[in-house]
Amino acid sequence: MEPPKALSACPYGSKRVVIELYSGSVYPDRCRSSQCPYCLPLNARRRCLAITYAGPQRMIRLSLLAGESDENPCATALTRVGLVRRNLKRMGLEPGEWSFTIEKNPKETGFHAHCLQRGTSIPQAVLQEACVRAGAGFPYINSIKRQGIWTSRYGLKGFGADGYGLKAFRPNGDAREALRINNGRMEHHSRGFFAIDGTVMRVREMEREALAAMNEYKRVAYIGASASSAASILADTRLRDRLTKEVNRRSVGKLRAMV
Repeated sequence: MEPPKALSACPYGSKRVVIELYSGSVYPDRCRSSQCPYCLPLNARRRCLAITYAGPQRMIRLSLLAGESDENPCATALTRVGLVRRNLKRMGLEPGEWSFTIEKNPKETGFHAHCLQRGTSIPQAVLQEACVRAGAGFPYINSIKRQGIWTSRYGLKGFGADGYGLKAFRPNGDAREALRINNGRMEHHSRGFFAIDGTVMRVREMEREALAAMNEYKRVAYIGASASSAASILADTRLRDRLTKEVNRRSVGKLRAMV
């Protein structure tokens, strides 16, 4: 069977568009729901950039976190991952911060997880013992060889929608099944995984920071408009300048309210 063709637009988006006033780029509106077959890959790419920007140092594969007949493999897998982390602490080793996605084994013999870790290096033997005590299978841990290098390509190819970690969410993958396995989430993470210089951030904030860094912190100002008015807005220099100032003024106001 041929994979379904990727959608060219969000089927649930409005007829409005989003205009970036500095560059003049125009984007179709979208619903941004991970239940949407068009928006899910885009959401996954944003999440991949945030994961990469968090600076993971190692890749961990945790096998046999749930059996093939398990009615709620996500709950079982999360419990076992929690036990693995608890066991590591009891063995005198901090597990660090984790972000992971649960996947079905290729031969449908159960479920495993791809995990990205930041923090203390975990010896293979210690990790194995922690997994045995948690009732999980044989794990593998490897250092990320390109540590310190992060670009959009690294985030999307290395941990992206068609790469390691969130590969089940690639456009030609079974996105509904991947979401079902993970109880509606793209990934699971420890509380402190998304952080910058020790400051823990919300996931959406981390995604915005990662996108800004990828775009070299170029100034942006977004507005929503009807598709029919986009051309006239961009052509009117004075209107475009006024709208840009208004967007920036609102952004500063939001920042002041957060302080």
